[in-house]
Amino acid sequence: MDSQQTAQLQEMTEIREFAVVGKKVIKAGAMDAVLGKPTFTADIASAELLYVKAIRSPYVHAKIEGIDASRAKAYPGVVSVLTSKDLPGTNDAGSLLSDRPLLAVDEVRHYGEAIALIIANTPEAADEAISHMKISFSPLPIVTNPVDALRPNAPKVHKEGNLVKHTKIRKGDVEKGFRESALIIENTFKTDFMDGLPLETEVAYSYPEPDGRITCICSMQNPFDVHSKVRKILAFPEDKLRMIQATTGGGFGPKSDETPIDVAAYACLASLKTGKAALAQFTRDESMLVQCKRHSFLIKNKTGVKSDGRLVAWESELIEDTGAYISKGHLVIGRATFHCTGPYDVPNVKADGYCVLTNNTIAGSTRGFGAPQAHFAAEVQMDIIADKLGMDPVVFRAKNILRPGTLTATSQKIEDPGLEMCLNKAIQASEWYVRRKEYEEYNKGDGPLKKGLGIALLYHGNTLGPEGDDSATVHIAITSEGKVILETGLTDYGTGGTTSLAIVVAEVLGLPYEDVKIERPDTSRITNSGPTVASRVTVIGGRAAFDAAQKIKNKLASQAGNMLRCEKSVLMFRAGEVYSRARPDRRISFKDLASECMNLSVELKAVGHYMAPATEWDEETGQGAPYNQYTFGALIADVEVDTESGFVRVKELTPVYDVGKSINPLALRSVYEGGSIMGIGYGIMEKIATDKGVILNPTLHTYWIPTIMDCPETINSIIVESAGTIGVFGAKSMGEIPVILPAAAIANAVAHATGARIKEIPLTPDKILATVR
Repeated sequence: MDSQQTAQLQEMTEIREFAVVGKKVIKAGAMDAVLGKPTFTADIASAELLYVKAIRSPYVHAKIEGIDASRAKAYPGVVSVLTSKDLPGTNDAGSLLSDRPLLAVDEVRHYGEAIALIIANTPEAADEAISHMKISFSPLPIVTNPVDALRPNAPKVHKEGNLVKHTKIRKGDVEKGFRESALIIENTFKTDFMDGLPLETEVAYSYPEPDGRITCICSMQNPFDVHSKVRKILAFPEDKLRMIQATTGGGFGPKSDETPIDVAAYACLASLKTGKAALAQFTRDESMLVQCKRHSFLIKNKTGVKSDGRLVAWESELIEDTGAYISKGHLVIGRATFHCTGPYDVPNVKADGYCVLTNNTIAGSTRGFGAPQAHFAAEVQMDIIADKLGMDPVVFRAKNILRPGTLTATSQKIEDPGLEMCLNKAIQASEWYVRRKEYEEYNKGDGPLKKGLGIALLYHGNTLGPEGDDSATVHIAITSEGKVILETGLTDYGTGGTTSLAIVVAEVLGLPYEDVKIERPDTSRITNSGPTVASRVTVIGGRAAFDAAQKIKNKLASQAGNMLRCEKSVLMFRAGEVYSRARPDRRISFKDLASECMNLSVELKAVGHYMAPATEWDEETGQGAPYNQYTFGALIADVEVDTESGFVRVKELTPVYDVGKSINPLALRSVYEGGSIMGIGYGIMEKIATDKGVILNPTLHTYWIPTIMDCPETINSIIVESAGTIGVFGAKSMGEIPVILPAAAIANAVAHATGARIKEIPLTPDKILATVR
């Protein structure tokens, strides 16, 4: 945005009373969703189509010696069988890096890796034909422990070696800090793989167009990323492939990674090969086998503290298991390492983060992107130190939190009071001191039920930062009826993120929110808007929406000034009308103004764009400013633990987050509650169980997620507003934030209730019983 547009944003931000921003707005399509009206990808598929099914490896690591598809091709109902040799273009389905083939060539590196595709007239024929494929393998050595994978003699997952990325932080003199410490605490923490588990599995429907194009409708987060990879697999020019995001039943990160590329490519290859419509859809167990997971981490924290509770030194080692292919692992380790000390002012920091390849399931960008793992280790470490010092966990944290003028682990200066605001609100709302004492008295009794209150704090670098170019594009057009059509490649998959864009447009143009219609993303109609990841739709996309709306407003204002005989600078756009502030009686409806502009051939279309300022830091020392702004937060968990069964019941959560500016408070409440419940699952029950690289629980019968019975009785969602520097109207990232802290806060609450300090999640009953006893 140029300086004039920046000034216009600042002027609007300073308006005391917004007309739409900050009001409770029901997200676009909410009522239709309640009534079961949305059309998902599988609903669109025509009656006459082909079905595509992948043949997957039964080995964790093996050489492919030969493939004989003759019997499968001859099976009734089978139309074709494709292997890597049949791909017309590049065999590359890595979401960012080109390390992962769509179909394995000479070697499989994880259980379930795709080797060939069956194209058949019915799904049953495709399933049956798989058993008629003859593929010969020679098993290869496997490595499934990332620590072992770093050893010099470890089996190599890829010929380049198992270490993908080493991220460093070097701040101050950590050894000097430890020498000056009165107390040094060392602990090791472990987090397991978790599945983001969108309820709609991966699915794509494709069909050939008369002009030679292929249209693909897919459940995904990033249409342009999928388009870019699939067109190269097809050896198509850009304009020969059209990618449309259908209503998408959940994303949570996995639908921004590899598997949407897979299903879209499977369907499009079948359409290219046969000239017919095709559907590729994963079963639940197939989806859970191959979609990207939240990374498993092993984190060692060593912390030095003075006797008065001031942190002096912090040393961390983070080992991240990214599985058999990199996906986003090289970026996740960066975010995890940058946040490894938690939101605290520590003068001396040394951290080393390692992204490591193994023969495990692939891990990628599941909601939180390394922050849940790093904050779990940091926040439990902080509680342990407080115990050793004999200090209340809140008092200890308050001594060390990031305040204006303090420096992060990367020496980025904080100018934002958001964290202290969140902490104070959380203490007050939860009645922290009263309830802690009450529970400690209660726990002196002999009964098996124990009560605990735990806290955890966070800071979260907003949007992409060092993870890529942070830009967005939004298209808007005014219709003859004075309504607005909004199009963007930024997607909605239940979050309501694009609703925020419509709110911004409505605010700028002075229209009711209902007058803005959001179209489905279609790569043939719009330009690349960047990925829908890193909680950036409102923050970055909102700025692009503001830019587009302001461009339209400027065109309208020029004509309105002429019609109302006043300067553009005194015009107000409010409640569907345009009028002069100096002469309010001089006014015109937005609809009539738009109509007059069209009569004069004024084009009421605009493309808004925003690129966040580049972030700078030194890769060798990790020092600098990796993010433009931070979201801050505090979460207090109230739990009850049955010491006979080991079962944890989360009774109440008090999430307090600094959102910068609340664009839509109603949507924020949904984000708070949904993220909190997902965080509970990560904290006490969700775990991908593996045995030598094989996933043992790829079904909803064996992989447990929270149901309504596991939800807290109360979630006291509290909004704090401390304006950010880049987000539209001061907004900060929120989509991922509420999932980060529950595991740590619950673990600290369990320790308060039982005295059992558990350093590995999930906090399953067997771990609690073993520790308590």
